Order: sequence, then C-alpha cells, then structure tokens
Amino acid sequence: MTLPPKVQAAADVLAQYEISANIVAPLWYRLYLRYRPETPPPLWGASEGYWLFRAIKTSLGLGVFLTIGLVVAAKLSAPQEQFLPLTPAAQFAIWAFSGAFGWLVAKALAVRSREEGERIGLTTWEEFSASWRPSLADVRLRISPTHFWLRSVVNQKVVLFGWAIGFIGFLAFSFAFPFKAVTYSEGAALVYLMICAIGALLTAKRIPMPTLAPVWYVSNGLFIGVLVAACLWQTIPASLMNVPVSDLTLAFSAIALVIHTHEWLSFEEQKNIALRVERAEQKNQLAEIRLQTLKAQIEPHFIFNNIAHLKSLISTDPMTAQRMVDELSDFLRGSLRSLRADQTTVREEFELARAYLALAKLRMGSRLSTNLQLSDRAAHVRIPPLLLQTLLENAIFHGLEPKAGDVSIKVTADIIGNGGKDRLQLRVIDDGIGFGAGHSGGSGVGLANIRDRLASTYGGAGEFVLTANTPSGVIAELNLPVVE
Repeated sequence: MTLPPKVQAAADVLAQYEISANIVAPLWYRLYLRYRPETPPPLWGASEGYWLFRAIKTSLGLGVFLTIGLVVAAKLSAPQEQFLPLTPAAQFAIWAFSGAFGWLVAKALAVRSREEGERIGLTTWEEFSASWRPSLADVRLRISPTHFWLRSVVNQKVVLFGWAIGFIGFLAFSFAFPFKAVTYSEGAALVYLMICAIGALLTAKRIPMPTLAPVWYVSNGLFIGVLVAACLWQTIPASLMNVPVSDLTLAFSAIALVIHTHEWLSFEEQKNIALRVERAEQKNQLAEIRLQTLKAQIEPHFIFNNIAHLKSLISTDPMTAQRMVDELSDFLRGSLRSLRADQTTVREEFELARAYLALAKLRMGSRLSTNLQLSDRAAHVRIPPLLLQTLLENAIFHGLEPKAGDVSIKVTADIIGNGGKDRLQLRVIDDGIGFGAGHSGGSGVGLANIRDRLASTYGGAGEFVLTANTPSGVIAELNLPVVE
C-alpha cells in the first residue's frame, strides 16, 4: 500500500537512523490508513481510533482461535456427538477474556510506541517534517546512567560494599536464628521489590538521580546481598537443617530481577539508538562540510571568465556588456541568497538557472540555445540549494563548451505520479559531447556532492540518475519527495 507523503517522508528520515519502515508504519497501521489517512504513525501516538482498531483485531483473532480450539477439543473428547455447541456462558467467557486481552495488548503497544518515539526525541506529528533531526545532546543525555536508577548501581564501589554487608549479615543471622530467617527474607524481598518499582518509575519519568546518591546505592547493594544470601540459604542449608523455605522470597526476587533486566535492556537499546544517531549525524556533518566547500568554491573561474569577457565587450559591444552586467548581478545576488539558505524553492533555483544560462549564452554566443520549463505544481516545492547550479555547471563545462557547433540545454521541473506517489522530477538535458568524450569524461566532485546531499536530506528517497541522451549528450535527472 502507498503511504501518505508525510508518513513516507517520516519513514525515509528515520531510515537514516536504522529504524525500519515496518516500525514507522506497521502492517495494521497501513490497513487502518485506508479509512483514516490522517492518523499519525504509532511512534507519534497514532490515535484512539487506531488503538481501538488494534484491540478489536486482537480480540477477534483470539476469540475465534479459542472458540475453534474448544470446539475441536470437545469433538475429540466426545467423537460420538454430531455437534457440540458452546454454552452461552462459555461463549461469553471466551469473548470477555478476548476483549480484555485485546484491550491490554493495544494499551501496551501504545505505551511501547510512545516510549520508542521518546527515546529518539521525536517532535509532535504536527511539527515533524523531512528536515527533522534528533537533538544529539538530548540523545546523549538519555544514555547517562544517572537517568537509569537501577542500571546506575552497576560498577559502584559503595554498592559492592553494601552487598558484602548484606550477604554476610543475612548468612550470619540465618545460622543464628534459622526459623526466623524465612520471615526476614520474605520481608526483605518485598521491600526490595518496592524499591525496584520506585526506581523503574523514576526512570520512566526521566527524573535524573542526584549527583551523590550514597543512600540509594547502599540500600540497593544491601538488599541485593540479602536476597542473594536468602536464595542460597534456601537451596541447601535450610533443607539440611529441616527449616521451612519461602516461595515468596524466590518469587519477589525473581520479579525484582525481571525489573532490573528490563531496565538494563532499555539502557542498551537507548545506547544503540544513540550510536546510530551519532553515525547518521557524522554523515550529515560530512555532507554539510562538502556543501560548504562547494559554496566556497562555486566556480570562481566561471565568474572570472565572465568578467574577462565583459571587459572585452565594454569597448566592442557596450549594449551586450550592459546586459551581461545585469545578468551577472542577478546571478551573484541569487547565488548569495542560496549560499545562506538551507533550503530553497524550485522557482528560486530556476531564477538562478536562468541568470546562469543567460551569462553562458552571452559568452558562448548564438550557438547555445536554452529552454527552461517549470510547472506550476513544482514551483513551490522546497529542495536543497544549488542542486540545479551544480548540474548546469557540469553540463556547460564538461558537455557543451568542448563541443564545436550549435548546442542546446533544456531544464525541466514537474510533479510526476499521483496521490501518495507524487515526486518532484528535475531534469537537465544537454546535447554535448556525452560520456567519456574529450578531456572531461566521468563524474566529478560536484556530482558526488549531490548524491551525498540527497542521502543527507532524503535518506534513501532521493534519486539521482545520469543517462545518455540521443543522439549525443547527457540527461541528469533528480527524483525527489515533494516537500512544500
């Protein structure tokens, strides 16, 4: 199923951080979009209607499964019966249980999805756009052990000190008062279970620990030591001394261990997300450095050539020289505006392209013909700056100028596809010398820069293709998501 443009853009952006499209838009969400296409993805909380849909889907599936299973089981147990209908009470119990289970599953999925979004620091769905980037400082802060109250007790010397005291103290107490050890172990296990629950709640609320928390560390170490000693005591010494053991101690200790394990896994997952964000940001920074390099080196020899040509025209053809001054002024003004912007519109890129080609035409004379075609639908789409500029420079210097005789260049921008498949298509078509001819065969740094910038801005959704033109020349095509 085709996703709405904004949902597809979200999937493309998060793909840079190794978050798959199946997490952004899972199967049941895609189906629900057929009826409510404006519903945000689950990572942004979705809607009450979507989670109700998930609950109903789960309830129906479980109810049908239980009904068929019970009928088959009854049939196998009483094969002589022709038909074994379930009683109304049994049917009510099945569907009541299925409904409650489906509702609980949907609620758990909603909480988990919201937590996933919070881990990477997603903005609200209304504020989200294809230019979104996670806050690196926020993501780094989220892997600080001080935000994980139970995980923070690892590798703390004071915790080991408390553990030793609790372990030795309980064993000594157990051998001295064996019949009271069971009661004290149950009480210690219950208290520590409450401590773990409080720690998990503080972690969930993202409340940081105090800079110095010796009481928290010592109490955790003390109770952990007591529970380890209590569990060991119940395995061998208690049975040898014919002292009753407590299942509650083992149960409470197991639940506390599960809470610890859950927080440990959450910490590791957040750390993995932070690493992915770090890698993606490094790629973005590299692309930005290359863009700044491109901006600093924006074909100075082109400007110098035009100035030299302008100097010769002043004495021989003042009217053409005046036109060249106007075009050069428009080009430099548009270039400076693009150099300062992170994004621009296709219309603004075309204005810069028109001035650039006008200068090229004044320099190359009547042998160069140009054609710019901009559709109304594509005019307001936002794209990274200087994309067309780079393609035009490549076509002029490596394709058209080395070729003798008449040459032409055509620039088009249009929206292709329909509905959720809308894409911006930018094309620069020249009839120059083509691939591998003359001294300039192959793609240079500028084209590699385009690919890096598309990957940085659109993830895997931006396409750049070079193909041969007929009978000669090159077609450079950009196929981009529509962002307005």
